[in-house]
Formats: sequence, structure tokens, C-alpha cells
Amino acid sequence: MFDTLTSLIGLPISDDRIIAFIEKNGFKYPKKPTISNRSTDTTYWVENKKLGFDLLFSAQVFLDNYPLIAGDKKGIFIPILSSVRWHNNKSKTRFPHDLDFSFKFDALKNILGEPTLKSSDIARVWINDDGSESFYRWYLPVDTEKDIYWGLQYDDDDSIRDFSLGLPYDMPVLEFYDKFMSENFATFSKATGFYRTAKLMFLQWAIERDLLKLDTEKAKIATAIKERKAPITDMIKALDRGYVLEDDFSAENSFARIYTHNLSGFNILYTQDVAFTYLQDATLRENYFGEAAREVLSTFVYNEENYQIVKGIIDNRLAEYKSHKFSKSKQLA
Repeated sequence: MFDTLTSLIGLPISDDRIIAFIEKNGFKYPKKPTISNRSTDTTYWVENKKLGFDLLFSAQVFLDNYPLIAGDKKGIFIPILSSVRWHNNKSKTRFPHDLDFSFKFDALKNILGEPTLKSSDIARVWINDDGSESFYRWYLPVDTEKDIYWGLQYDDDDSIRDFSLGLPYDMPVLEFYDKFMSENFATFSKATGFYRTAKLMFLQWAIERDLLKLDTEKAKIATAIKERKAPITDMIKALDRGYVLEDDFSAENSFARIYTHNLSGFNILYTQDVAFTYLQDATLRENYFGEAAREVLSTFVYNEENYQIVKGIIDNRLAEYKSHKFSKSKQLA
């Protein structure tokens, strides 16, 4: 079963091999297999309680190997099998290293090594009240060329919660346009606004600090950006996918993810920092999503003076993160 499912990962739900597997193993093929960009969900589960494992189909996985698959109408996409999750082993699946749900933490460490991830690596809010970890996860490669991994989660109740197989999923650290919403570089180039400008400045900061993994052509563009011979948008065009992932960072990746997504548990957020710097009125800061604040922030433009201010903000926050993970940080005023 494990090898069979590995061969199906990444295939669209409309593929004959997926359909045959679903029918053979007692799953129900969804009545509406496609996903619309009008929906709030970009994924859905196909469950099988009798076998004890479920199939996750995703329209967008943010991996170069698996671009969006357009349906027969605009805004309609065909999801791919992105993940399998076992809650028990009624299916009698043979997992790598002959592991099963009875294995304990120390035994898993002896076989698999240290966990790939623990709850505190994601965000402070996932830690237990007593400061202990609430879970540990292992992610191990099956086929790196196809971005396929298997793993398991071990919870603080001293048991394996689930086994998994599939594609890694990372929300972008920075997102400039969304192909799922029929956006592209052309629409991005015409767009304006505070958040667009702020995210571009964070990207420039990362480039100037040599924090991104870049091939030869993108490295040339980065050099030109550093020397002010090319606009930062040239890097967005070169990426050709509208987003930057945590895995695209060669260093300071945890800082970038936590700071841009407010995951520290201390309400320290990049765009909020920038907004507060440019909103002089305290009442506007209290509701910086409001119309009055948005009007002020709409005047925030991409120029060297503003970039140097933002660069200083990010540098200071990086120093704080390295020192105390934002635990002693204060809101900008």
C-alpha cells in the first residue's frame, strides 16, 4: 500500500490511476472533484474510516514540480493527491523500518534520529503551559526529485498521532501574486499599495544580506539590485511563481517566517511594524486596517529613503529575534 500510494502522489484526481485506486479501496469519488478560486478552500479530504487513512487533494502546493492544473473553465482547477494520512493501520500498510503505532519516542529516535521538527519550532503558542513540547514530527525523504516525503507525528500523550506520506506544504513567506486567483506578473506590475511595497522591501533586505538560494541567473539579478542597477521587481519576474518560500532562504529562514506571519506569540509582525512607523496618529495605529489608516499608508512609496528606514526596522527585529525570540520586544510607536 505504501509503495502504491507513493506512485500516486502528485497525480491529479482525474487521473485514471487515482480513480482506480479510489474505486478499488472503497473511497467515494467526490461529486465535485474540481476546486474553484471562488472557494475559501484550496484542498479537500477523501476519507476512508474502514482503512484508517485519508487522501488529501490540493489545488495549490507551492512546489515548482507541481504547478496549478487548470480545469475547463476560468478559475477552476484540478487538485492533485498531495498527502496521505494514516490515523491507524487497519489497512495493514507496511511503513518504512517496519514501524507501527506502538513505537515509543526513544525507539523512534534510535531508528530515525532526532525529530525534524518540534512544536516550538512552529510557534510559541504550540508549546504546553508547562513549557514542554506538545508534539514532535519526523519528515524523511522518499523521492527528493519528486518532493515526496514520509513522516509521523508523536504527541505529548506518549503516542504516535499519525503517519503521513506526500508533498511538503509551506505557506509562502512572501507572496506577490497568486496564480490561483488568476494573477500573474503582469497584474502584479500594475498593482500598487502599502503591502505590496512592504513585501518588496523585505525581499530586497533578504537579497542584500545574501539570504536567498539563487541560481546563476538570479544571482546576477540580485547583484544588479544591490547596485541599484535593476528594480526589485526584476527578481519577482525571474522567480516566475509569485512567492518566496521559507526553503528559498539559505539562512534566517525561521526569522523570516515568524516575523512576516506573526508566529512568535508576542504580536511582532513585519507589516505592522512598517505601518506603525508611518502612522503618526495613535488612533490610526489602533486600527491600521481601517479606511483612514489605509489612506495614509497608500502614500508609502518604494524609494531609497523609505527602504533605509524599513531596512533598519528589519535589522533591529532580527537582532531581537536572535537574542530572545521577540520575548522582550515591544511594539513600535
